[in-house]
Amino acid sequence: MSIGGQIGTLARKVNRHFGLIQWLSGDPIPPAGGFDLDGEKLIDWAWICTNLPRGRRKALEIGPGKSPIIPAMLSLGYEVTAIDASVNASKIICGFEFIYGDFQSAPIESKFDVIILCSVVEHIGLPGRYNSREDPDGDLKAMQKVRSLLATDGQVFLTIPVGMDVVHKPWHRVYGERRLPKLLHGFDVIQSRYLIKQHWGPWQETSREKALQLPIDIARYCLGEMALQEKHDGGLA
Repeated sequence: MSIGGQIGTLARKVNRHFGLIQWLSGDPIPPAGGFDLDGEKLIDWAWICTNLPRGRRKALEIGPGKSPIIPAMLSLGYEVTAIDASVNASKIICGFEFIYGDFQSAPIESKFDVIILCSVVEHIGLPGRYNSREDPDGDLKAMQKVRSLLATDGQVFLTIPVGMDVVHKPWHRVYGERRLPKLLHGFDVIQSRYLIKQHWGPWQETSREKALQLPIDIARYCLGEMALQEKHDGGLA
């Protein structure tokens, strides 16, 4: 390995343990040793892009950041709207409507055939990241607003951390047997996949039961990827 490569490897290890990049950018410092979640967003993005329904659709992505899901939807001929309170995705690609602001307070009145929440809802209501305002039930309220915006027979694509129930402020919530049913209230899960990560290794598929029983650990969690439709009888998912 070249000297430059060795320096780069050392810098990444130092940052993982001490969170220097986050500290310099004003973000909260991660736990000692860093998060064992490498590749999480790539896997979630790929699953959603693969399962997007074909044909023209009207779609909303909430908190996309620099999401590749937006160009994927545009390539399928979707009419796309995105809303984000921290990253302006319209500076990366054009051809869609971008709303810079808080999803909870935004006056959105359209109905959408596809709504995307990729690694987003677990942050809503936890202050300290992504310009989110404090609300202990912000995630549950967001999902009910999503339900109100969903067109008949529309689909919600949701990816979240799963494991034993816990809130790691200001980072994220992890959804387990207690809070997951509340999050999915009013929805049917029509498709799902769960993944667990080997310690500092690759991700692999696992069962829902094993994923939701992952012990509490601030450095890691399992992934839950779900496609949802409205439950017309209004019961618990």
